[in-house]
Amino acid sequence: MHPTGQFTVDNVTIWYDSQAFDVFEANLFDPDWLMAQGILTGAATGRSEAHFLHFAGRDMVLRHYRRGGLLGRVNPDCYVRTPAAKGRAAQEFQLLSWMRGQGLNVPRPIAARQVTKGLCYRADIIMERIPKARTLADHILESGLPETVWHDVGRSIGRMHKLGVHHSDLNCRNILLDESHTVWLVDFDKCERRVAGDWAQQNLARLRRSLQKLQRQHNATNWGVEDWRALIGGYYKDIESGQGLL
Repeated sequence: MHPTGQFTVDNVTIWYDSQAFDVFEANLFDPDWLMAQGILTGAATGRSEAHFLHFAGRDMVLRHYRRGGLLGRVNPDCYVRTPAAKGRAAQEFQLLSWMRGQGLNVPRPIAARQVTKGLCYRADIIMERIPKARTLADHILESGLPETVWHDVGRSIGRMHKLGVHHSDLNCRNILLDESHTVWLVDFDKCERRVAGDWAQQNLARLRRSLQKLQRQHNATNWGVEDWRALIGGYYKDIESGQGLL
């Protein structure tokens, strides 16, 4: 794990990778400040609201935690107050840091913040951006992938599961491939370490449903049964057994 700095000022708690900064800049969580300083390089909208920035020689992503679904329309980003160390930002920051220490390809966590007000808190996280990475879904929609890459996708998931990490939303848009087709797993909000159980099978089933949904909605014919079997073959490189996953 990278050494973690932490400080609290009034109602704000911030965690950060102390190896990434000489002095941490708390304004990195403020999109208006980023824009005024010329640090902001782009943005993405929707539930996964994100701002892209370049600072201290690094390309990073600032993500604000937002709710989805019907509740999100009424209460988009306010969560029930909890001790800072148990909040969503701290939990994801620490999990990412631990997984990187175990050798998994996940984004490097740069900083996280929890702002408490009354009975609620809001939160943000900053991660290092994976250069020129695209989602598995994008690749499928464009031209498909060789079976060796599907094998590598499965092996990455297998390594994650062998370490006991449950991904609460494993789908074809939370798996990235960089220019060299190195596999990266992303979006670990609400994820956690667990003892072995049926959740691993459920993770894989969720991923397969997302691929089938992509196929239905976009007539994505660039993947099929053989690709899935290659993924499962890669998965078992690090998982000794798991009947019923095909």
